[in-house]
Amino acid sequence: MKNILSTLLVGSTLLLATHAAQAHQIWFEQSPDRSMAFYYGEYDENMLEVSPGGMDRFKALQGQWLSAAGTKPLTLTLAHDHFSVAQKPGKDDSFLAADKAYPIFQVKDEGKTVSAYWTPATRWVSDFRAREPELDLDIVPTGVVNGDQVEFQVFYLQDPLGNVPVKMSSASGWILQANTDGEGKVSFKLPWKGTYVLGIEYRDRSESGERVSAEGTREKYDILAYSSSLSFHKDTGIAPLPRAESNLPASEIARLNKK
Repeated sequence: MKNILSTLLVGSTLLLATHAAQAHQIWFEQSPDRSMAFYYGEYDENMLEVSPGGMDRFKALQGQWLSAAGTKPLTLTLAHDHFSVAQKPGKDDSFLAADKAYPIFQVKDEGKTVSAYWTPATRWVSDFRAREPELDLDIVPTGVVNGDQVEFQVFYLQDPLGNVPVKMSSASGWILQANTDGEGKVSFKLPWKGTYVLGIEYRDRSESGERVSAEGTREKYDILAYSSSLSFHKDTGIAPLPRAESNLPASEIARLNKK
């Protein structure tokens, strides 16, 4: 039987990021014509990183298309504020993406500054049928749906991750946060039509070491950090509220101020 991970049991080695509500994440969105795009920023704030800028930090972004026919790579093409996805998903399909060579950066952790080896990841699903975890930190539907109430499960390294908060965001800026139970499960009521993004962050302080960057140089890190999201489009429900007003990320504001 798989071990149930919980912050009560592994708090000495694993730390949930305490400011997850303000953290960047990556996610997929589907347009009305079923075309897909990949974004980086803050969904509920309608804050999108751009190129040149934050989008150029992705050095080893890889996507996967999971379908009944098997697993195939996604073709991702960088545009100004997103990566366009060449493939269009079919019924029951799932898209995954992660970058395991994102530049190491400095973060505050337990009162000191450390180097974080951060892995941003995301999953998009076409429906709420049960799925198996694939990402290091993953959020998947369990297949349990009761009206507008949908159940999800969080996994870290294939094990259910209990007693951690999950944030759900809508395009209007409406958010909810709920903790997973002892089996890593959490449920949210989804009243509106439209796209939702569920997000979670996790830090693993049990491992430090050295990696080879995308440029081939050796880099030391103090902690492993993960950010993962699950996005999907709900076709039924109340008409969605207007999308939040667009905001520029801090990195783009700083770049513009230098001109």
